[in-house]
Amino acid sequence: MAKSRKKYVMNPETLMVDVQEETRIQGWQVLVVTLAGLSIFLLFMWIRVSVMQRDLPKTAMLRHTNAEWNTRIDQMSQQLDRYEELLSMMEERDDRVYRSVYGLDEIPQAIRRSGFGGESRYADLEGTAVLDITRRLDILEKRVYVQSKSFDDVSTLQRTAGDMASHIPAIPPVNTDPSTYRLSSGFGFRSDPFLGIFRRHTGMDFAFPAGNPIYVTGDGVVVKVAHERGGYGNHVEVDHGFGYRTRYAHMSRIDVTLGQRVQRGDCLGLSGNSGRSTGPHLHYEVMYRKDYVNPALYMDLTIPAQDYAEMVKKPQN
Repeated sequence: MAKSRKKYVMNPETLMVDVQEETRIQGWQVLVVTLAGLSIFLLFMWIRVSVMQRDLPKTAMLRHTNAEWNTRIDQMSQQLDRYEELLSMMEERDDRVYRSVYGLDEIPQAIRRSGFGGESRYADLEGTAVLDITRRLDILEKRVYVQSKSFDDVSTLQRTAGDMASHIPAIPPVNTDPSTYRLSSGFGFRSDPFLGIFRRHTGMDFAFPAGNPIYVTGDGVVVKVAHERGGYGNHVEVDHGFGYRTRYAHMSRIDVTLGQRVQRGDCLGLSGNSGRSTGPHLHYEVMYRKDYVNPALYMDLTIPAQDYAEMVKKPQN
């Protein structure tokens, strides 16, 4: 039971001493009230969790925070989807338009989409929601770097695009006077003169006596000078840039050196019958981006011989 005590207080109005009783709460009463309150709180929490299937406040707060982060990660993932789609469009245009125009090979997807390697790089993120985002960001960063370097390459070639017309192999490699040569074999499949089997002929053959001048068909750099007993025999290869190369085979004399810069119409040497050949002729090939193409598509054999003679330089004796 609560105990009371008397307290004497002066009344300022009556100037009399009033007697007041104070009730003192015992310690055990406080303890009982506290335990009762705690029991009610625990009962409430048990009902909330076990009966009503509700989370504890801290758990609910953590779930709310986790849901917010998951929403942010989903938004980042959607942004990455848009960035990857835009970059893919840029890469496709780069390969099929920009690089193709300047004769550059496409960049393999294995290079464009390669990551940074090493699973240890992501060891601290294993089992977390940001692991996939981190990997995608790394790959995206590498793709952007590769694309940037590709644009640098295209930009470098673009600055010399005015010279492109002079580099493309656009004239015949021999004098166009029809009385001086005979087109003995064109580009495509034919019966091999040595083996007798049907196989692809990768160039054009101009049959004429040995000693006729051979002219380079576009500006470029001599990247190969070879003297072989078989195959192409004595032959020259010129890199014209922009994806183009030409080969001049079975020559009797070569007048250029490895690494020499040549201009369209310069004399490379003289025709002959060296290597794997059935008679004096020039075997002429055009390669674009490492694939053989029909040389006839790049030349006009109907050019008057006099006009052709003005375009080329006479060979030195």
